[in-house]
This record gives sequence, C-alpha cells and structure tokens, in this order.
Amino acid sequence: MNKVIQNRQQFGSRLGLERIEAMCSALGHPERQYPVIHVAGTNGKGSTAAFLASILRHAGYRVGLFTSPHLTAYRERFQVNGCVIDEGSLDNVLQEAERTAVSVEDSKPGRGPVTEFEVCAAAGFLWFQAQRVDVAVVETGLGGRFDATNVVQPLLTLITPVGWDHMDWLGETLPAIAAEKAGIIKQGVPVAIGNQPPEVYPVLHATALSRQAPFFALQSSSWVPESWDASGGQLSFSALDGRSFSITLLGGHQLENAGLALLAVEILSRQGWVITPDQIRRGLVETCWPGRMELVAPSRPWMLMDGAHNQQGIERLAEALEVFRGDGKGPFVFVAAMLENKEPAILEPLFPLAERFIVTRPSSSRIPPFSPAALAGYIQSRGVPAVSEERVHRAVARGMQADFCVICGSLYLLGEAKAYLQKASQS
Repeated sequence: MNKVIQNRQQFGSRLGLERIEAMCSALGHPERQYPVIHVAGTNGKGSTAAFLASILRHAGYRVGLFTSPHLTAYRERFQVNGCVIDEGSLDNVLQEAERTAVSVEDSKPGRGPVTEFEVCAAAGFLWFQAQRVDVAVVETGLGGRFDATNVVQPLLTLITPVGWDHMDWLGETLPAIAAEKAGIIKQGVPVAIGNQPPEVYPVLHATALSRQAPFFALQSSSWVPESWDASGGQLSFSALDGRSFSITLLGGHQLENAGLALLAVEILSRQGWVITPDQIRRGLVETCWPGRMELVAPSRPWMLMDGAHNQQGIERLAEALEVFRGDGKGPFVFVAAMLENKEPAILEPLFPLAERFIVTRPSSSRIPPFSPAALAGYIQSRGVPAVSEERVHRAVARGMQADFCVICGSLYLLGEAKAYLQKASQS
C-alpha cells in the first residue's frame, strides 16, 4: 500500500469538513473544475454509481468515478472511463494531497490531523481535474453531512436506500441516519432517492423542501422491475424508452440500483445532457461491480461473493439465495467474517439456507474483526453448524470443497478471498 495512505491510516476516521475544505482551497478547488453527481446512502451506492458512470461513458462523456472501499487494490477507488488510475499517477496525486495536508495541519493545529480518507478524496479531485473529465460520479465514504466528499458543489445528488449501519457515527434511529445522509442535499440542486423505509422518506423529502431542491423518488417514477435470474435482470423505464433494459448484475436489489441510475439519467436529460436509449442499454449491460452478488464460479464448485455487511444487505443476499435455491442450488456453505462493530444477529436470515458456516477474520480491516471463535459460537447457539478458521485462505480453500459456497460479511474478507483465488488460479 502507498506510504502516504499507510501513514494517514493511523489517525482513523474523523468526520468534519474543516480540514478537507482547507485542503481544497489550498489546491485551487479541483473539485469545482467539473460537474459532479454526488451519491450517498447505506446500500447500493457503489452499484448505482457504477451504473450511472457506465451509462454516461457510453453516451460519449469522459467520466470520473470515485468509490470506496476497494477490494484488492487502492487504485480501484479512482477510475476514468472504466480504467483505474495507474500507480505513477496515484503516487503523484497522493503526494500532492499529502503536502497540502501537512501545510493545513501546520497552519492550524487545532483542526487535528488530516485523515486518510480526506487525503484520498483530495487526490481523487486532483486526478479528475488532470484527466479533464466531463463529469465525476462521487460516492460518499461514511454518512453525508460531514463526509469529506461533501465539499463538492453537485449538479445532482442521489440517495440510495438508507438502512442500519455505522450507528456509532450516524445515529441510533433510521430518521437520524437519514438526516446525516440528507446532508448532501444542496440548495436548489435536484435530488433523486431510491426506495426507502417508511420512516426515512419524510426526512429526505423535508430536507429537499427546506433547501428548495427539486425532489424525485424512484417509487414515483416510470421504473418497473421485471425479473432476474442467474444471467441478470430486466427492468423498464418508460420515460426513457418503451423497451425493457437489461443488466448483468445479479439480485432484485440491482434492479432498484439500476432504476435509480435511470432516474438520474432522466433528470440529466432535462438539464440538456444528451443520452440515447441505446447508449443507456449498452451502459447498463456492461456495468461490472465486483464483489456484489458476484458469481465467481458458475458450476460445481459454485461460488458467489457478496459484500453484504449490514442488516439490509444480508437480507437482500438471503432473498437472492432463495432464488438460486429454487434453481437447484444449495444448501450453502458460508465463508463469513464480520467486523467487531457489527451485531452477529444480522447473519440470521442466512441460517435457514446454510449447510454450515466457516468463520474467519480478514487481516486488513481498519476496524478489528469479530473473533472467529466467538462468531462461530453464536452461530452454533442458533442450531447451525459452524467452525472457526483464523486464516482467510484456509477458510476459502475449505469453502471450495463444497458444492455451493457463498463468501460474505465483509468487503475486507472479499478482497483477501479474491487475492487468494487469483493466486491459486495462477499456481
């Protein structure tokens, strides 16, 4: 990993805009040199951003995409037209961001140390400026109101489904969490929201009204989810085209994420962006988002990876696995891990689908992982066979011996599992 990132990670996560605002000002405000579409939410942020970036790229625009976290390489966070940043360019923008961070810290020590994610965001803004993008799709890291990316002045904001996650930072109720996500809504800037829990919608709507932001909800649009199977899914959006659109990402929730991206396209079209139905169609079909309901091995051993790591994500994974079970798959062996700030009960929707669990711990997580032995003990107490395996590669190797294996619970786990599988395939 880049030394700048390693050094900055020691300061952990600290929400607030004062430091990143000072950095952007010192850098000449690179985040203002191109239009930005800002994306927040609990689940589906990355997939929605990827759908939209792919559509815009196929429409002929030069598109930056900033996401987090990464799976196997830090470079994945920075993309232009579907290509990740090269190592040399990454080093250059990180070094420039780091020099600015040190200057900001020295000028006003009371602000505290600049965090890794603030340096990361500033580096992304710089690279997109150097690449002369026509538009950047920028995903928040955590929350919205005090997230480092919230220094952007967007032309459009998107809020994907809000759910339970990061309650220690964002609040202990869904309305409280929603209020933090709604912090990205700007005065007079259109906002589009995905399908939301009943208690979340009023918070987002009221915030938009208070800021005179035109408000668009997926549930009130022309979006219709049609069907999905192991090859992808179909949806319609009659305001854009009379024919169905197809996606290759799996799961009913991806039809919602694609729908929100299409709602964004409808709004952009009203603003004068030229995007044809055929360009939309190609962009959706060619969207790839690794680690999200990703079928890495389609035959026995059948293996699926999913980054579900909170209650809502696990529920969506369980719903999808029920579809696969109806197609003759399962019962499933789960290779799972969790960070210690999660409640093990979120895994319970998977228990009826399980043959057994193999519980492990990723070594690269910024938050300590849940003890494999303790998590396995909890699963056993619910009547489901479970064993602990400290090493990720050994847990994955054991999972590969099953007919149907699912790796889930932590994006950090998926990153290490992917690295192991890639190395195993080359040996």
